Amino acid sequence: MKQALSRQVAAAATVLFLATGCSSAEVVPETSTPAVQVQADSPTEITVWVSEAQALGLEVVAAQFLMDTGTRVNLVVKENLQPDFLGAGTGTGPDIILGSYDWQPELVTAGKLEPIDVSGVAEAFIPGAIQAFAYQGQQYGLPVSQENAALACVLEAMPTAPESFQEVVAAGLAISLNDGTGDPYHFYALQTSFGAPVFETAEDGSYLPVLGMGGEAGFAFAAWLSDNATSFELASNTRNIKEELVAGTKACWLTGPWNGNWFNEQFGESGWAAYPVPPAGPYPASTFSGATGAMVASGSDAVATATKFVLEYLGSSQGQLALFQGTGKAPAELAALEQSSASKIAYEFGMAGLESVPMPVIAEMDTIWVPWAAAQVGIIRGDDEPAVIWQKMLDEINASLGY
Repeated sequence: MKQALSRQVAAAATVLFLATGCSSAEVVPETSTPAVQVQADSPTEITVWVSEAQALGLEVVAAQFLMDTGTRVNLVVKENLQPDFLGAGTGTGPDIILGSYDWQPELVTAGKLEPIDVSGVAEAFIPGAIQAFAYQGQQYGLPVSQENAALACVLEAMPTAPESFQEVVAAGLAISLNDGTGDPYHFYALQTSFGAPVFETAEDGSYLPVLGMGGEAGFAFAAWLSDNATSFELASNTRNIKEELVAGTKACWLTGPWNGNWFNEQFGESGWAAYPVPPAGPYPASTFSGATGAMVASGSDAVATATKFVLEYLGSSQGQLALFQGTGKAPAELAALEQSSASKIAYEFGMAGLESVPMPVIAEMDTIWVPWAAAQVGIIRGDDEPAVIWQKMLDEINASLGY
């Protein structure tokens, strides 16, 4: 069965390559790594550790790379990619690993990743997906997919993308507050629209362990949340939100593609849509996102060739679409995302996430969630003046960070 599925996916991906008119020369973009750099290691084979779904999509990409360069791509399926990679000794690991951006702290600390230069291709990708692989001042990967929250709406109640947040509130907005414990993850789009990111960022986009949600912007969001407290239900949860959407008392749910199949089942593919979250404040609303990408192993004997495969093949529209055929995850490369429209969930959530930013994976993030959620709940409940609650949160977090 796996072999049959593999042939089907590979055939579909091959059609994508052929449909876009890609000869072996055309697969490589103008921003390619100079041939002299690739010849520096001239391997006959590189090894890529992947999941089973990724392997299905990559078969045709590997075949194209062999045809173009003479280097075979050995796709190795691993059920436990991250721990196996961490435990791999010198000469026993891969040249490339495909995995989540949130693996970087552990992998970088262990010295397992090689920084790569993505400056020549970055503009072709969702900015937040590129940012996801910026860690401690270095770029450690190229994204192949992104997942983010968006505003999923029943079309009967919200037939077109809302232009204002008040339009959503008037139609009926649902954000789960997890039975009164809060939800900073989904509220983040509204907070960023006031210019109050959770952490400050360096020039390369990597997060710094310095709070960015203090100052006037953070207090403006807190004041807005207090003024609009009646728009949010402290007792809300996934179960009652679904009931409200089906009953028609809510129109939109700020959620992610993980609930896309539920919308299809309840309303049919043509009965709902995923839209960008409209801003509540003066700035764009940026939802949190996560990304999967290709990372080059520091222990590789073929870094130049591995980097070429990552940037020019996995980073090409055709390579991203081939992976999409295997995984169903929204491509991170913009042209490939635009060509994935036949898959409603991946395409619409992906297009709604063009302003998204990666959820921080720095260690300091672990100290944020509880006081952050408590502050939002306290403001909605009216426990004190919003500025007082917000300042208390900032003081608590800064104390835990050692400031």
